[in-house]
Amino acid sequence: MSPPPPLSPIAKGAICFCLDEFSKEPGARARVQALRDAIAALAPDYDGLAEVFDQYLVSHVFATANTRQKILTHLKKYWFDDTEDSFFPDTPVSKIYAEGLLKTLDLVLGNEDQTVPINSWWLLDQPVFTMLNLADLEGGVVVGSVTLLILTPRPEEFESDEPIPPAILGDEAEAFVTSLETVTVVKTERVRDKDLI
Repeated sequence: MSPPPPLSPIAKGAICFCLDEFSKEPGARARVQALRDAIAALAPDYDGLAEVFDQYLVSHVFATANTRQKILTHLKKYWFDDTEDSFFPDTPVSKIYAEGLLKTLDLVLGNEDQTVPINSWWLLDQPVFTMLNLADLEGGVVVGSVTLLILTPRPEEFESDEPIPPAILGDEAEAFVTSLETVTVVKTERVRDKDLI
């Protein structure tokens, strides 16, 4: 697994895809609560976050051990372990990610009558690593869904034997980018259709 294709400003990788899927199927409330409790138990440093994701999140969406192992290895090497290959060196990624996701999960669980789904995306080319939660509230509880945006700088180019995955996993999510193509021409492109490599 590798970072998103070079020109894509947005991605829905394994964790975003899994959060979306596992939060909308039957039994979602129990799964969301279990993930929330497992993450909270890692405080204050959140060491072991990749393993918690594997056990409480990824395993509900990806059934094969080989796929899960690839995701776990990728998360540890590039996201959560402080290695020379880390996408975001000198950034407490585990702490920021865990605490941002805890807020997401608390919002999802805030309505005792209904567990709302998560809609999560990774937005690149941001100045600092930030987790952003968006939700519409009615009577103090979330209605609709909770949107989680993982905003990060673009990872540096790196060597990998793995093929570059699509910018968006799954078949249901869509993203469109509208930008200035020339001084007078504005263009909107579907991320799945772009020649991103």
